[in-house]
Amino acid sequence: IFLPSIKAGVGVAAFFCFMFSWVELLLAKTLTAVAAKPIAATMTKTASSAGYELGLLAAAGTLTIIPGAIVIYFVRNYIAKGFALGRV
Repeated sequence: IFLPSIKAGVGVAAFFCFMFSWVELLLAKTLTAVAAKPIAATMTKTASSAGYELGLLAAAGTLTIIPGAIVIYFVRNYIAKGFALGRV
């Protein structure tokens, strides 16, 4: 019943998430030193004339997801309580 009324908010949140992550990628590619690049910037340089290095992309994607998943695992109860009490 409430899904149609929050559709716009979900769309805006998805848009902001995409924009912030894309801006971070552009800043990482242009402003960091050659020897020190974030994983997201390194993942964009795996394309070559022979194709993509899928093993490297899979490993980098896994390393990128693990820290966020660990944080969410430990704070999920607090987030659920905040939603239930209307504080988030």
